[in-house]
Amino acid sequence: MRQILWGFLLCLNLAACSREVPGALKVTKASLAEERAQSSPRPYTVPNTEVISLTSDINGVDYELYVKLPDSYSEGKDAYPLLVTLDADYQFAVASNHVQHLWQRGQAPEMIIVSIGYAYDPQDKDAYRLNRTRDYTPAHAMDGGYGPEYQKVSGGGPAFAKVIADEILPLVEERYRVDASDRVYVGHSYGGLFGAYFLLSHNDIFNRYILVSPSLWFNDKVMLAEARNAEPFKRKTYVYMGVGSWEEQPERSYAMVSDLKAFAAALEARNDPNLVMEARVFDDETHASIYPAVLSTGVRHLFLVMDQ
Repeated sequence: MRQILWGFLLCLNLAACSREVPGALKVTKASLAEERAQSSPRPYTVPNTEVISLTSDINGVDYELYVKLPDSYSEGKDAYPLLVTLDADYQFAVASNHVQHLWQRGQAPEMIIVSIGYAYDPQDKDAYRLNRTRDYTPAHAMDGGYGPEYQKVSGGGPAFAKVIADEILPLVEERYRVDASDRVYVGHSYGGLFGAYFLLSHNDIFNRYILVSPSLWFNDKVMLAEARNAEPFKRKTYVYMGVGSWEEQPERSYAMVSDLKAFAAALEARNDPNLVMEARVFDDETHASIYPAVLSTGVRHLFLVMDQ
């Protein structure tokens, strides 16, 4: 009798299980969906990227190099053009994603991208201003910029140029398959000022330049005089420059449209056969909005329009 009772109960349980299985599966699916909906968001990482730390022996500064490799990098042994930007905090994500976007649509070559940044908290505005003032300015000047407290460290541009030429580029080209004959420099604002300095004083390092709203007002517009007197270019050099129409603010001592036009005219007046240059004023762009527009147009023109 006891065995019959246990058997009866077992059958009831099995039947119940068989009836509950579909319902249990539905509950499981709903639970998974609910769990995913309530789970913490995952961080997004730009694919094929890494960060290299470098403490310079030249100026003692701790740098961080943000590196983006092409999609096809692991598939072969080809060397790639190198695009170097400053201000890694905001330029790296824009440049690495947009250059890839252009390449996928046949409007730019695949490139290795390196953005030069610093080992500091990106929210530390004092460090941001100090690093840029020290490294991106070609001479010491107490006026303008972020103010006297920052201008005290100005004038480190020559040392920073040496860091790029003697430390950063050799490190990058030792680690990655870089075509050292095809290097692009990109700089915005103070970074554009430094690019103008690099163009005129170290014209054998990069052969392509994108200068975005360069701060040519710096130090009584010293770079305008340099443009008239610098040595001839040693090889074919392509320069694309852009500025926003809203950046012409002479009442604030920033006549950046006029300054860019004067700089371009000074370069053009040299009639240097090794210089290929374009300069453009972008309508309805401000100093804050101009970077993506000039980067995109500059990359396309450097490789598809000017280099023909």
